[in-house]
Amino acid sequence: MAIDVKTLAFVNFYAAMGTLEKYVEYDENARELAKRQNINVRFKVLGGGPDGVLIFDDGKVTALPYDKSIKTDIVLICKDPEHFNKVVEGKAMPIPVKGLFKTLSFMGNAKSPFMVLTDNMAKLMRQKEFTDPAERELSTKLAFYAMVAGIATVGNHDPIARYAMRRIKNGEIILGIRDVCYATLVKTGGNGEEAKLACVRQKLNDGKAFMTFDSVDTAKGLIDGDLDAMACISSGKLDTRGHMLMLDNVNKILNIVPKYLA
Repeated sequence: MAIDVKTLAFVNFYAAMGTLEKYVEYDENARELAKRQNINVRFKVLGGGPDGVLIFDDGKVTALPYDKSIKTDIVLICKDPEHFNKVVEGKAMPIPVKGLFKTLSFMGNAKSPFMVLTDNMAKLMRQKEFTDPAERELSTKLAFYAMVAGIATVGNHDPIARYAMRRIKNGEIILGIRDVCYATLVKTGGNGEEAKLACVRQKLNDGKAFMTFDSVDTAKGLIDGDLDAMACISSGKLDTRGHMLMLDNVNKILNIVPKYLA
């Protein structure tokens, strides 16, 4: 199944860069590194790609769609989604149209805070062996949040996944690792052109459907593809309840997500 480069650009911004929000929340070293720069950076991807702002504010990081009310210190242009994807891979540089010298300190070398943060987070999420259980749990939580954001982003933009997304009933779907971390998918817009999934990286209170891993081990196994979802449901390691048709369509999107987060 081919990767849609435009969808990948949205995944790279909202699911990959967006997970920095939780990385700096959970990891003290990452938070201290993020505190070295208080800056708003706009990534404007031409050709129908994302137009978003990455906000660094006193050790917190947030990825938001751009709007004129957000003051930007740096504006970076990518000529198309493929260009942006190469920027994320470290194979290209964006075109700075505002804040040239700030851009050099932000991402001009491998030791800049942004580059170190994104590199460290990516390595941690892809690790297979860990120094202790805490490191394994952090890796799994970050992969979990990237996965949920990936469901929303792929559902909104991938041409095939969008069919399943539009069939999801409006409302909240709670996903989580029991007693560890939770996120919420919020569906709005019915089954029309305005249909949209949003990812909220916390547990909201009006869930219509629920998908809960019983442990970090189960979540890690499923995210890595080492465990089968249906087998986990049968054994009780993956609890699904509520509006099952909503979960069925979420699973259809989830089956497509790994090719974008690989």
